[in-house]
Amino acid sequence: MNVLAFDIGGTQIKYGVVTRDGEVLSAQVVDTPKQSAALVQCLRELVGQIQQQFTFGGIAISTFGLVDVNSGMILGAAEAIPDYAGTSPKAILAQEFGLPVSIDNDVNCVALAEGWRGAAQGVAHYLAIAIGTGIGGGIVLNQQIYRGHRAAAGEWGYMKIDGLVWEDHASMRGLLSAANQRCSNQFVDGRAVFAAYDQQDLAVVPVVQDWFKLLATGVANLIYAFNPERVVIGGGVSARGTVFLKELNAAIDAQLLPDFQGMTEVVLACAGNHAGMIGATRNWLQTNKY
Repeated sequence: MNVLAFDIGGTQIKYGVVTRDGEVLSAQVVDTPKQSAALVQCLRELVGQIQQQFTFGGIAISTFGLVDVNSGMILGAAEAIPDYAGTSPKAILAQEFGLPVSIDNDVNCVALAEGWRGAAQGVAHYLAIAIGTGIGGGIVLNQQIYRGHRAAAGEWGYMKIDGLVWEDHASMRGLLSAANQRCSNQFVDGRAVFAAYDQQDLAVVPVVQDWFKLLATGVANLIYAFNPERVVIGGGVSARGTVFLKELNAAIDAQLLPDFQGMTEVVLACAGNHAGMIGATRNWLQTNKY
């Protein structure tokens, strides 16, 4: 059984065929249309094209935004396409192609991918935290995504710590903004900030230390709230590898009471560049009882 998987992002759509074991047989990328009607038409055309090359038993969608997984309706938080909310790609594709279609939020799909083929394999209770321009995440309890009452669980980037919106200050965007406000240098991205930090730039070091403290405080709060076996950290910052992980773990331990230190393992995501497609496939398999 193969599944056609879509990973719809704000700028690009990744798509391809994934086996029931999570192996990606094909993967391609197109730009994301900026109107919902054009997006749906793009998906239709891509399904038709792939049908000429592969046989698949269903369609799995990972998408940005809040998603009602039952109706497939996009509920909101989808600013990249202003009229995306109220659209149901799931219903449209299911009706047109007569195939079972599943859909879920992109970070939920990444969380499923990490549990299936990545850093949380065999773990029943874990959190996936994505650190990029914002901070989002997925909650997995008993190996099932917890979505909450209105599919908004895991939107912890909006929580406030010391009056600060967490993702505004503890994301890579937040780090870059703080560095450019507090230092004479003007950095183009987070990598440049960390490069200066690694060189022990006297102006940058306290900025990064403050950033680590705020990031770690949020993660520690989530550990207190959920008591997960594992926390999987993803996003561009994870490219710093074990150096970043060591620094983050030290900062988290500094925020945790002794009884909680070491209770939760913090690891880096490793499901790879196709995690959205892989997780969407996992969601499809679970939804359709495979």
